[in-house]
Amino acid sequence: MARYPDLKTRLAVAPVLGLLFRHVGEPASLIELLRNPDYYADLSVCIVSMWLLWEYNHWVIKKLDKRYSWLEAPLERGLQQILLGLGVTVLYVTLVSFVYNEFIMNGHRATVFNITVVFVTDVPVSFLIFLSLHLVYTLLRVQQEYEAKLQNLRQTAPVPEARPEAPARNIMAQQGKALVPVPLSEVAYLYKAKELTFLRTFSGKDYLVDETLEHFENTLPAESFFRLNRQVLAQMSAIQKFTSDGAGRLLISLGPPFKEEVFVSRRRTPEFNGWMREVAV
Repeated sequence: MARYPDLKTRLAVAPVLGLLFRHVGEPASLIELLRNPDYYADLSVCIVSMWLLWEYNHWVIKKLDKRYSWLEAPLERGLQQILLGLGVTVLYVTLVSFVYNEFIMNGHRATVFNITVVFVTDVPVSFLIFLSLHLVYTLLRVQQEYEAKLQNLRQTAPVPEARPEAPARNIMAQQGKALVPVPLSEVAYLYKAKELTFLRTFSGKDYLVDETLEHFENTLPAESFFRLNRQVLAQMSAIQKFTSDGAGRLLISLGPPFKEEVFVSRRRTPEFNGWMREVAV
């Protein structure tokens, strides 16, 4: 359902429209009008009429919003709004102006009321005022319908399936000033030395790499590589054997050999054993 948060606007602008409606085509000066008691009666009728007509047109627009869409049935919607909104507005202004001036205020005025004033001034002015209001409401409604349609399209549009990221097949390592791809099948383990990360192949060659051990721990296939400790990330094929040191830790023998003893902590020993079983399977 359309919402038009315009209550405060209607309360504030309707008196202004009534004032405008009263003064259009008025030859007398403002000082002369303020001295005339009839002016205040005219002004009250104009303000009340503008308020009532705005409320009526607002009600018509909201009813038509439920039945017709500007995006799907603009012709039907436009004809209904012109007929029920602007048509009734013109009819109301004509009848009220005639009755008010001819019968209610006729005895108070010095000049005789001329019906042509209604069709020359009152009807055109009221028509232009409410035509402008209808155009504003139309623009607001079209914007609402367009945004709702876009929202529906977003909700109903098929979500493209995310393509799984292809697993890395090589590690880019430094060889002098050049970079060389080292296939994962040739990587025995990666290790940290003096805050630098190195790669050692099964043939015993060492390469410097740019990424950290944490990066490789998160990106290399978990079924093949295991972070043994803070210093070494090894491939299963490089683990030749492992033995307990009697304190719950595991001593790992790597091939090719590592210059220091490699231990798996007691806390990570169950995880390491489970990983080895899965890999062995």
